[in-house]
Amino acid sequence: LNLYENYPFWFTLLTRLGFRVMISGRSDHDLFEKGMESIPSENVCYPAKLVHGHIESLREKGIRTIFYPCVTYEQKQYEGQDNNFNCPVVATYPEVIRNNIEKGDDDGAAEFRLLTPFLNLGNRDYLPKRLTAVFSEWGIPEEEMRSALDAAWEEDAAVKREIREKGEEYIEWMRERGVRGIVLAGRPYHLDPEINHGIPEVINGLGMGVLTEDAVADGRLERPLRVRDQWSYHSRLYEAAARVVDEPNLEMVQLNSFGCGVDAVTADQVQEILEGRGDVHTVLKIDEVSNLGAAKIRLRSLDAAIAEREAHSEVVDTTRELVDPAERAAAEEKRSAAAGHIKPRVAFTKQMRDEGWEILAPQMAPIQFKLLAPVLRRAGYNVRVLERTSRESMETGLKYVNNDACYPAIV
Repeated sequence: LNLYENYPFWFTLLTRLGFRVMISGRSDHDLFEKGMESIPSENVCYPAKLVHGHIESLREKGIRTIFYPCVTYEQKQYEGQDNNFNCPVVATYPEVIRNNIEKGDDDGAAEFRLLTPFLNLGNRDYLPKRLTAVFSEWGIPEEEMRSALDAAWEEDAAVKREIREKGEEYIEWMRERGVRGIVLAGRPYHLDPEINHGIPEVINGLGMGVLTEDAVADGRLERPLRVRDQWSYHSRLYEAAARVVDEPNLEMVQLNSFGCGVDAVTADQVQEILEGRGDVHTVLKIDEVSNLGAAKIRLRSLDAAIAEREAHSEVVDTTRELVDPAERAAAEEKRSAAAGHIKPRVAFTKQMRDEGWEILAPQMAPIQFKLLAPVLRRAGYNVRVLERTSRESMETGLKYVNNDACYPAIV
């Protein structure tokens, strides 16, 4: 699930340690069906379902030791990120595989095992010792592991740098020729042709270029955001959106695999960043069904909306004519407000607590929240847990929440 992100790192590390690295090959629908019997939940996203087929493919090649780590934390890429988690499915799906394939093997196959250590790629000081323990069977000294990791970090940085340089090269190419570009943004696994179902080629067919979010994200986003910015790939998604609004010839299309509850939140935040500056936000929801009819309609609609906006681009920005700084600032503020500009989160202050402001807490977990409320009251906070919902509160929730959110979140 993060092979497209971290393969240069792991390949360099493992080859430096003397291992021969094999991967399972390209995804396709036959591969998906190969692993279907061990998929424990229909509700999980299509990329996760594909993992089962990839593991079976490796077994058929005769591979009996598979290194599939649980990477809870990715590297921290941007200043101001709240954290650098992987999503729960990416972080822990090796455990799902281990419990549904390795333990359920009754076909008489040769011995088969998975190495599924929990790792933190954001902590370089801890990793050498941790991986030395993981590979203890092969007797690798910690110094050798540290040297291999240094080479792996170097290769990882070189690949990411090359991607950004190519992004700048292509943006400049599009500027010179008046070509519009689409930043097709999602998770690393959305680069997989079986997962994206050929959407990049569809965009090319409309006469537009395609870029990935890691080719354009350059750390310019102003934080804090309205959401908790704690998911590593989503932080990059927000950064890419900030770059898109500053580039007249770029638009963003967000790819969202069905079943991704986290993207119910990220889509709203990306929409705020884009629409706050007058850009169009387009989300394409994809799963194992490869019929792209609906996606093509959405992309053509985006193309038409961009053309319509460009037709009205000759409207004069009156704020540029204002010389007085106070008048100009007022005009800018008015224009930002009209465009739905994102306002910063309001902090709950000590003065608010002392004045007895009431904090409303939605009932998300009956046992825990019953314990939480009196603890907060003891600390001087006036907390009221909203114990019951109604049709009115449900209808209100639907007005403000992305429809991919779960029922408790909508409430």
